[in-house]
Amino acid sequence: MNVAILETGKESQTTAEILENDYTPWLEKIFDKEPLKVVAYVSEKIDSPVIDGKDIMTLKQFATLYHKREIEKVIFPHEVYRNKPNILYRIYELGVEVDDILIAKHLDFENPFAEFIKPYLSVKHLSYLEFHIADHCNLNCKACSHFSGLVKEPHFPKLRSFTRDMERLHEFINDIDTIRILGGEPLLNREINEYIRLSRYLYPKATIYVVTNAILLTKMPESFFETLRECNTKIYISFYPPLEEKMPAIKKFLESKGISFNVSPLIKKFALRITFNPYDRPKENFLHCPNIRCHNLYEGKLAVCSRLFPIKTFNDYYGKNLPEDGALDLYEPNLTTEKLKAHLLKPLELCRYCTPPDWIEWQTIKKPSPITDWIHD
Repeated sequence: MNVAILETGKESQTTAEILENDYTPWLEKIFDKEPLKVVAYVSEKIDSPVIDGKDIMTLKQFATLYHKREIEKVIFPHEVYRNKPNILYRIYELGVEVDDILIAKHLDFENPFAEFIKPYLSVKHLSYLEFHIADHCNLNCKACSHFSGLVKEPHFPKLRSFTRDMERLHEFINDIDTIRILGGEPLLNREINEYIRLSRYLYPKATIYVVTNAILLTKMPESFFETLRECNTKIYISFYPPLEEKMPAIKKFLESKGISFNVSPLIKKFALRITFNPYDRPKENFLHCPNIRCHNLYEGKLAVCSRLFPIKTFNDYYGKNLPEDGALDLYEPNLTTEKLKAHLLKPLELCRYCTPPDWIEWQTIKKPSPITDWIHD
């Protein structure tokens, strides 16, 4: 069976060596299975035509050979896929069947053979997960993709229910690359330490961020910073104009606390993306969406898009009926990892109502907020 390896770096070349020198001989000897032959590397950037006698090709070139069945599978080294999660959707868009996309284990695995590569749908792994621990916010930006400024009353999830949901998710997904704890404004939730600890306990290898506008950051109790340090959790600051003069002091404060952090570029514009004129091709919208990998956990359900759950807030505020369905119920009978991950490859009905961005100057809303604060039309 001819296979290709995603990208050309050290991790990709190591994966190819393991497949050829260890995994394939083991498969043949133990299971008398068809050998795998690495014939190419697939890369978004081609610096040289070959590596170790193997061709380097673009995604489109790979797709052409795949449809001719000259190459039958593509293998994503875990370390590469972690940094290029959207590549899955680009290859999927080119007509590659998801069953022909394989994931290789972390290169620090203990057993070099058993289950070194598995089909994408059966691997208990997601590249990304986010969840809200506060639906409301203390800044209330116009065109906020989570519609936080339209939340009428403060709302937090119930920690006990959320813990049960995360434990249920862990039955099907036991490895997540990046977890982002969001709002609204997550620092408004007094139980934030428990959410951080739960995330780290269930997903010890994940990179975890608390995403905040930083308004409350220097006022947080010392226990919060202790939890960040103990749980190896980072702060990600969404940098808005009201914090422009204060940001140097905030950075210095975090450094004094020994907290790892990142700061976004100064956010001067927001994007209007909602339309009431639905598109005919939701799959195209879905595959080109910048939020396609923003898997969101909310009240026992998992959605492919971070916008699906908050759209109810928009509908309630304005009396509209944009689609709210399409999330996966984690407690549905006979759920499997394969069913869960296959669900996340399907467009939502809401995808019909998302548009390319119409950029507006950043500002906060005034209440009551006119619907023009949120829609593209």
